[in-house]
Amino acid sequence: MRPAHVYAKPTDQQYHEVVDALHRQWRVPARAVMILLSANGMSAAEIGALLHYDPRTVRRWITRHDGEGPAGLPDRPRRGRPRLGSPRLGERIRALLATPKA
Repeated sequence: MRPAHVYAKPTDQQYHEVVDALHRQWRVPARAVMILLSANGMSAAEIGALLHYDPRTVRRWITRHDGEGPAGLPDRPRRGRPRLGSPRLGERIRALLATPKA
């Protein structure tokens, strides 16, 4: 017979890897979760503790959502020099490396 409740038992390292993956790959959904938790009455400090974000970060995303709606949740274009090369640059480099020397 199976237990009534099953809980994950990650090591500390696995736990931090999952949190890092949340921050890297799920930025916009994590921000949406912040908004939903805030709408349900959680404070920025509680949301930050739950999702491993600083409360100031949580407040920033709530404020941006209040001003711009869901369209404000994705990252904005960043200032600075654009990336060098094109998406095909890697393909061209690999092709050149595979070419035998004459």
